[in-house]
This record gives sequence, structure tokens and C-alpha cells, in this order.
Amino acid sequence: YAAGDIVDDLTSGLSSSKAVISAPQVIKDVEEMMNDDDIKAVVLRINSGGGSAYASEQIWHALKKLGGKKPFIVSMGGMAASGAYYMSAASDRIFAEPTTLTGSIGIFGMFPDVSELLTKKLGLKFDKVKTNKMSDFNFGNLSRPLNEEERQMLQAYIERGYALFVDRVSKGRKKTPAEVDKIGQGRVWTGEQALKIGLVDQLGNLEDAIAYAAKKAGVG
Repeated sequence: YAAGDIVDDLTSGLSSSKAVISAPQVIKDVEEMMNDDDIKAVVLRINSGGGSAYASEQIWHALKKLGGKKPFIVSMGGMAASGAYYMSAASDRIFAEPTTLTGSIGIFGMFPDVSELLTKKLGLKFDKVKTNKMSDFNFGNLSRPLNEEERQMLQAYIERGYALFVDRVSKGRKKTPAEVDKIGQGRVWTGEQALKIGLVDQLGNLEDAIAYAAKKAGVG
């Protein structure tokens, strides 16, 4: 079972009482299942709206290795979108329920700008010295808005991430990148719609996915 936001680690600023999909923990669990000869197939039940693109990519690698050793099936719950679909693309077969919200093949970045709050409301002033014009560029700098050059850098970073996402899906779903992009671009689909456009393989619940995995593994 994988539920909640996809995060780089358990200290990513989320409440410990909230379910999260922590990349290091998931990768550890996947490696244990991959190397356990008593486990003949794996069904991942996923319910998540996504999260960290970096964490999703790391988990994808682990799941891809798992699928190379034994059948790996995904069963989507109420939601398996964005990073959760990224993870799902590594599987042999994807089951979704008719009302599952899935897809959302896209990446975005969002950074707070509280510079006017600090300077105009609180009256703070900032002085700085630096060796070159990009020395103070960091995503956590709240003292000023991004300039145009920094925006372009971030846009290029986001676009590279989206291209990688599309590539993972195109290979997993046996589609061309252009075909994935056409149904990607952040669009969200129901399970029924996703079946028609090839984002999932079959409509069914967790029990259906387990039955398929058992048959695929030859364990009756």
C-alpha cells in the first residue's frame, strides 16, 4: 500500500501523523520484496495525488528493477495522479477503478514571494555583497522576487522534468512521446477515460489485480 503525498524523505516538512509515500522507505521495502524468493509477485495499491518529482523518479527506478525480477502490478485507488502515475508507469499492468482520478502527467514549481511583506509591511531592508550576479540565486530566497533570468532557468528545469516524465510513460505504456504529450500536459482522467486512451490496462479493484498477479506468477 502506498498512500499520501510523495516526499523525498520523512522530514520533508509534513506532519508525522499524515500518511506519506517516503522515497527511501518505499525503495527499501521494494528491494526487500525483490530479493525475497517467497514473494512471487507484487501488487502495489496506490492512492496519491502525487508530490515530489525527484522522489517519484527514484521510486520509479526501484519499481522498474522489481518488475525485471517478478510480476509487478498496480491497483489504483481513488486517486493515482501525477507522481503516483509516474510510479505506476513502471508496472506490467495497471488496474484502475471507473472513478479513479489518474493521469495528471505534468510538473510545476511554486515558490513564495514575501518580499513586499518583509519590506513594505515589516520595514525590513536587505543589503548584500556577492561575487557574481547569480551568487544569491536560491529557491528559498524570500527577500526578493525571481528575476527574468532565474525564471527562465526554472522553466527549463521544469520542462526537463516533464520531458523525463513523458519518456517514462511512453516506454511503460508503449506509446510515442508525442502521443503521451497529447494526453498529458497535466490533464486528469477518470479510470474509464484512462482505459480508452491507454493510460491503464483494465478496470477492476484490488482483488482483481491480486488475482491477475497470482495467475501471472503461476501460483494459482
